[in-house]
Amino acid sequence: MPRVSICIPAYKPDFFELALKSAIAQSYTDVEIIVSDDCPTDAIEKICDRYSGFVKYSRNPDPAEYKNVIRLAGLASGEYIKYLFDDDVLNPFCIQYLLQALEATQSRGTKLAFSPRYFIDERNQITNLGNGLTVEGSLKVIEGCDFIRITAINHHNLLGEFSSVLLRTADCFDELGRFSLFRVVDGIISGPLDLSSWVALSLRGAIVGHPMPLSYFRQHSNSQSNPAANRYFIYSITYYEEVLDLAIEKGFLQPSDLPVAYRNLVNHYSYWRGSFPELGERIARISTRL
Repeated sequence: MPRVSICIPAYKPDFFELALKSAIAQSYTDVEIIVSDDCPTDAIEKICDRYSGFVKYSRNPDPAEYKNVIRLAGLASGEYIKYLFDDDVLNPFCIQYLLQALEATQSRGTKLAFSPRYFIDERNQITNLGNGLTVEGSLKVIEGCDFIRITAINHHNLLGEFSSVLLRTADCFDELGRFSLFRVVDGIISGPLDLSSWVALSLRGAIVGHPMPLSYFRQHSNSQSNPAANRYFIYSITYYEEVLDLAIEKGFLQPSDLPVAYRNLVNHYSYWRGSFPELGERIARISTRL
C-alpha cells in the first residue's frame, strides 16, 4: 500500500483536536500524521502531546500559512499528501476513497482527487453541501483544460479547499525540486492557496472527483476565507481575472464563452466592491468588453 502523509498546518487551536481526531480515525492505515505548528501559544503542542503516539509534531520556524503548507510538503515521506487544515474534519473513509479514485484513473493522467464537501459552522452543524462540479453517482474525470475553462467562466472555486483534496507528493514540486503548487512573490500569493494550486495542477493533467462527500469545511468568523480576517483577501478576488486571461491565452475558451465570462467577472467584482472600492476601476475596464 502506498503511504499517505496527512499534513496539518496548525495555527488556531479552537477546532484543532477534532481535526486531528478525524485524521487518526481514517480507515486507511498506512499514514503518517504531520503537524507543523504556527500557533503563537503552546496550545497546539499540548494537544499533540496527548496524541504523541500518532503524530509527528514540530514548530514552523518561519510562521505563515503558505509557508506552513510548503514546509509540510517537504516533511512528507508518503507518496501521497492529504492536507487537513486545523478547523476542518475528514470523513473516516476520506483517504481510502480518494486514493482509490486517484489510482483507478492514473492512466487518465489525473493529478488530484477531490470530493463534494459539507460546510459546517462553529457548532459542527452542517449548513450546506458544496458540489460545484456536480460529481454524482460515480467517479468523474475532468480534463485540466475543462476545469480551467469552467473556473474562468464562473469565477468560483467549484472544486473545494485543501482539506477536500488528495494529491501525489511529487506533484507539489517542479523538476528542480522547488515547491510549485502556488507562486509567492515578495511574500504575497497572487490568488487563494487552494485554487492557485488546482489551476497549476490542471495545467499538467486531469482531476477526478469521488461522488461521496468526504470532508467538512468549517466556516467561521476567524477563518482565512473571511475577508475581515485576511488582509490579502483582495488577491483572492482579483485572481479570477488572472485565470480568465490564462484560459484565453491557452485557447481553453470558445468565442461564445467570453461575453458570459466577462459579465460574471463584473458581477463578481461588483459583489465585493463595497469592501474593496478599488475594484471599481476593474469593473469599468472590463465593462467595455461587453
